[in-house]
Amino acid sequence: MNSKDALPQPSHFLLSAPPVPWGAREVLLGVLAAGLGILALNGGVLAINHLAHFSFRDHSNALMLFVIAQDAILFGAAAGFSVVRSRGGWSLLGLRRFNVRLGCGLSIALLFASYAVRACYAFAALALGAQLQSQSIVPRLDVSGVGFALTFFAAAIVAPIVEEIFFRGFVYAGLRARWGVAGALLLSAVFFTALHFTLDLFVPIFILGVFLAWVYEKTGSLYPGILLHASNNAIALVTLWAIRATGVAPL
Repeated sequence: MNSKDALPQPSHFLLSAPPVPWGAREVLLGVLAAGLGILALNGGVLAINHLAHFSFRDHSNALMLFVIAQDAILFGAAAGFSVVRSRGGWSLLGLRRFNVRLGCGLSIALLFASYAVRACYAFAALALGAQLQSQSIVPRLDVSGVGFALTFFAAAIVAPIVEEIFFRGFVYAGLRARWGVAGALLLSAVFFTALHFTLDLFVPIFILGVFLAWVYEKTGSLYPGILLHASNNAIALVTLWAIRATGVAPL
């Protein structure tokens, strides 16, 4: 077999998420394992706060290390109940080649669509007299100097990769066979929203979760969703930096 035969040609790119060897049972076990791991992590943080009189909430760099540790738990749960359990390759989790034109086109279009949804939601909320609050973690983010580098690495690189692997490559793909595309889209988006839970932003985060799962369904690869997710987070961080630098609306 020559090198050309070893790699799929553009016409052979998957145009939908392929079936996987795990199902709803493994997804439930993986979600429970991740939840217990995150609870244990939070318990450890509370113990450190109490014994060392050190508040992770007030120290941005420590907070970012917490986020990275949380992502490590998600990654371990996804890998353990999918590729390790089935003894398959990482392509089973969606880390495979994709049609660049289709994938990038969908990512860009849905990035704009997600911001349009967010804007419409904000206008509707304001029209109804509601006061929207950002996620509780946002005011504690460090977006200056070395701290910004760590924040960007954790939020715009590590988090998009790990969360796409867990919520789309593992959860969505595992639920798809039993619940169908629509059911898996909605359920995976609910799990995704729960991790970022904030009542004020429930709808925009949920819609973003649906978009990300739909990109995976249409391209058969996680990479376009990672691009969309990373771009969304990077834009949010740069916007936060600009707001604080100009003093327009400090958080």
